[in-house]
Amino acid sequence: EKQLCGGVFSSCTTSMGVLQSGLFWGKTSIRTMFTLQCKSARDLCKHSLFPTEDEVLLMAATQFKIVSSLDQGDLHIIQLQETTPPFPLLQPVPVVGSLPIHSNPSGEFER
Repeated sequence: EKQLCGGVFSSCTTSMGVLQSGLFWGKTSIRTMFTLQCKSARDLCKHSLFPTEDEVLLMAATQFKIVSSLDQGDLHIIQLQETTPPFPLLQPVPVVGSLPIHSNPSGEFER
């Protein structure tokens, strides 16, 4: 079983229609398309300048196993499935509601 670990944050789309645009995909060069089965991608549509691109963000160091691959000449399709890493790659973020919050009515910072 081959594993793959993404090293950086990655922007992806959930829409095949976006890929049909010449800006993203093209039709004449050698291309590789990854189809992902993943749970941790985060929807960016509400935060994007282009909400119709159906953009999602993959966390850095997301791990996948290679399920299958297909070589169609100039188009290579690789199917990936997200896996759970053997140890946590990120520490959990504390819940803000559980931290003490002190107000300062005067608006001045303490030194």
